[in-house]
Amino acid sequence: LTKIFFALYNFSSVAAGAFMGFVMQPMVVVGAHWSVVPISINNVATLGYDVIMPLVGAAVYAQSGAALAVGCITKDKKKKSMALQASLTAALGVTEPALFGVNVPLIRPMIAACLAGSLGGALVGFAGTTCNAFAFPSFLTCVAFTGPGFIAFLISMFMGFVLGFLFTIVQKKHIEL
Repeated sequence: LTKIFFALYNFSSVAAGAFMGFVMQPMVVVGAHWSVVPISINNVATLGYDVIMPLVGAAVYAQSGAALAVGCITKDKKKKSMALQASLTAALGVTEPALFGVNVPLIRPMIAACLAGSLGGALVGFAGTTCNAFAFPSFLTCVAFTGPGFIAFLISMFMGFVLGFLFTIVQKKHIEL
């Protein structure tokens, strides 16, 4: 897995960022995101930095933005409450409530978030962003991402959030709320 990822990253860091930004949250759905953790930890231990975790920051915030959009457009009080709370937890770095409670069941917000995460991941790949300690991306852990490309990392998280929100809002006619 490591060799395949780094072959892609060395070929095109932008493509690797877009790929990881798109697939990381679906990997969370099936628990496969844990397969990346030892690779990232090993990168920090052996290289002093990691390039994988920065690529997925936008994906986290795209889930938050998509859940917030659902909370804004639904009329159902229970769904609204769940979506707004899930958006907050995702903004703090825990996406499972947004994934399992909101975005995956409605499908289109999940696709919107994956597309937004892909665009943010591409930006981070382009910037060559690294992290100097292992951490799942969030504003609470952003100190780990203060190496090269830090500003791009912050922009990508904001971009993921905004695009996840907008891509979901645009599809509101097609989402069963």
